[in-house]
Amino acid sequence: MLQAIRTKAGGIVVKILFGLLILSFGFWGRYTESSYFQYNKSPETEIATVGDKTIDVGQVQQALEPALERLRQQLGTSIDRDQVKQLGILDTLVNGLIDRALLDQEVARLKLAVSDEVIRGAIAGNPAFRDASGQFDRNLLAQVLAANHLTEEQYVARMHDEIPRTDILHAITAGIVPPRDVVNTAYRYANEKRVAEIVSLPVSGAAAPPAPSDADLSKYYDAHQDNFRAPEYRAFTMASLSAADLAATIQIPDDKLKSEYDQRKEDLAVPEQREVEQILAPSADVAKQAEDALTAGKDWKEVATTIAKQDPDTIDLGLMKQSELPEELAGPAFDLQLNQASQPIQSPLGWHILRVTKIVPAATQSFEQAKPALTAALAKEEALDKLDKIGNQADDALAGGANIADIAQKFGLKVTKIDAADVGGRAPDGKAVELPVGGADALKTLFQTEQGDTSRVIDTEDGAIYAIHTDKVIAPRVKPLAEVKDQVTTAWQQEQKRDAVTKEAKDLAAAVTPEKPLKTAAADQKLTVTTSPPLSRRAQADAGVPAAIVAKLFTAKKGDTVSADDDNGAYVAQLQDIQDPGVPTDAAAAPLSNQLAQGIRLDLAAEFTAALRGRYTVKIDHEALDKAF
Repeated sequence: MLQAIRTKAGGIVVKILFGLLILSFGFWGRYTESSYFQYNKSPETEIATVGDKTIDVGQVQQALEPALERLRQQLGTSIDRDQVKQLGILDTLVNGLIDRALLDQEVARLKLAVSDEVIRGAIAGNPAFRDASGQFDRNLLAQVLAANHLTEEQYVARMHDEIPRTDILHAITAGIVPPRDVVNTAYRYANEKRVAEIVSLPVSGAAAPPAPSDADLSKYYDAHQDNFRAPEYRAFTMASLSAADLAATIQIPDDKLKSEYDQRKEDLAVPEQREVEQILAPSADVAKQAEDALTAGKDWKEVATTIAKQDPDTIDLGLMKQSELPEELAGPAFDLQLNQASQPIQSPLGWHILRVTKIVPAATQSFEQAKPALTAALAKEEALDKLDKIGNQADDALAGGANIADIAQKFGLKVTKIDAADVGGRAPDGKAVELPVGGADALKTLFQTEQGDTSRVIDTEDGAIYAIHTDKVIAPRVKPLAEVKDQVTTAWQQEQKRDAVTKEAKDLAAAVTPEKPLKTAAADQKLTVTTSPPLSRRAQADAGVPAAIVAKLFTAKKGDTVSADDDNGAYVAQLQDIQDPGVPTDAAAAPLSNQLAQGIRLDLAAEFTAALRGRYTVKIDHEALDKAF
């Protein structure tokens, strides 16, 4: 998984992501102690200095959380603490914050400022604060700021900082337009298509090799030991307690239940409900015809289907509360007598004639009816309060030196012992370990807790607490050959099959000559040839053509033969046609031109902030950064 993330993270997506994250107005978020990436120093610990400005741990944490969320959405996978460092995300983020600080220094040197009028215009023009009609909505502004824990004054102050920064960058990067020849070349390269004749030799179709000797297995095992490595396992003890456990032991007195019942009577009331039928007509004239037919004694459904031409399935609206009906129909329907037809009523859907066929009077649950639900609700509330107190007391006890067995016994926590679990929550036999609470979050806690240490008491979102003591860290190891002999045998056989089809593919490719095309050479060996659809440089899974052979085809000349292989088999292809998309129209070139311009702007901004480092001294405390994250 790490390699997949690294591959994606190395491209322009992350470059643009961090550029926008650090330098745009959308720098939301705040540091909280419950953040996923807990650090080991106080928020005031200095990470870097930029001229006369400092960057501390709290600022890095504040920026890290939304950055990781954006990356998770972009890459389609979560990123843990170690990967944040390995992929260079933390370094990139810190350098982005340094770039912000450098721009602030330059803003101060140039004495740039913005007026309140400009700020008002920027806020009013922000699409995030406009309603569906495109008008500025102050309530929407208040909602967005509240969701991001900002007051309006704080946001305005932030805008006073942000706008001059972006103005400097805009002055440097505005008007960037890549040359049309560059756009044309890039467009033709990206949109070129190729057609080939292809022979596929799947591993699954290869003949089974003879049984391997002990020497064969030993040689293969020695060369591929990493494939037979057991991951790190950890033995641990968990002390946990859930609100549900506590609720089961809580007795709620009847007098308290009766008091709660009296307070919640309105919530326990069931309003009047009515079974409503309708005749829905497309016009006032048709509705009048239907009304006259009903007055003459005609059958309701017959009138609906023959005069109003109504779908029979739309006649019966069912048992409904007044609040469930459209506003135009709710009042009239609940004013009607039983089996009385209303006058025609207009709504956005047409003209309605209503009839009530059943009335269920409003009612309030009796105390006995409501008692089970009230008991469960009050027991849960009391259990959550108790759980919070127990969690705080247990956490204090751990901080005071108590061990996990002590707090479990003292506070009634359930003790769970697991002999071995990997980071994915599986035992050595491959089966998932069963944890009473916490799930994946508890496993993260486990692998962040050193051998012999106990975590803090942690609250879960679903109403539970837990603490974990790491009893033993079982280091990764290579399993001995005797233990994995069956796996080694299967892997050796697969390798032999792959080698066989790869050799067959190379021999077939060598048999192709100008006089003997691939189709003829394949026919000699009774192999099937297929013609591909037009292929793009981006391997198309729906085309059924493996990426390995597509990449080779885009390095070939027309008539060339190429071969490739992957885990599934080997392939031989002869390039039949190259489809040049030609020079793009202005409309077709525009998206690519914008993309290239964005990349150039980012490069210019990076060059500018790099130059600022020559004007303002930048120092990074890598040791403090490593300790903090």
